[in-house]
Amino acid sequence: MMVGGFLEFILGNTFPFVVFMSFGAFWLTFASTLQPFYYAYASYAPAGEPEAAGISTVGFTASFAFFLLFMGVLCFVYLICSLRTNVVFVVIFFTLVPAFGLLAGAYWQNALAIGTGDLSHAETAHRCQVAAGAFTFVTSMAGWWIFLAIMLAALDFPFQLPVGDLSTMIKGASEKRKAKENMV
Repeated sequence: MMVGGFLEFILGNTFPFVVFMSFGAFWLTFASTLQPFYYAYASYAPAGEPEAAGISTVGFTASFAFFLLFMGVLCFVYLICSLRTNVVFVVIFFTLVPAFGLLAGAYWQNALAIGTGDLSHAETAHRCQVAAGAFTFVTSMAGWWIFLAIMLAALDFPFQLPVGDLSTMIKGASEKRKAKENMV
């Protein structure tokens, strides 16, 4: 995703550049959080316990939820921006917003389960994860749809897949300014 982001930057495509780079950074950060080398969860380990014990503490689990929550906020910003692109991008970001919210909720429910010992919180966390999985399945299918649409268009295939162009639905600021100047 980072390489794709750099290539979008070279092409001058600002929106895909920002989306690819932020998601690339998200995946790198997520991966490094789970690598013992970076000591992200080890600092939460109770004294005298192995470093791996930190990953199942209330502190780590509850704080990690904020990482996912704010990725959902970022996807909400992308959702608003995608309203001038196409329906497939709107679907992608529309499904990612609740998916990240549900994943954050799952981490918070797990933190409650760890902190209180009440297993009903763990069951709720599981349901949140399953629901997030359903949303991300729709995200994935929309991603495959636009990938196939782009590939067919790039190869000038005899048929094209519709993506639902929205660029004419909401007028851009420059278009509004130009229309206003033409009226005067």
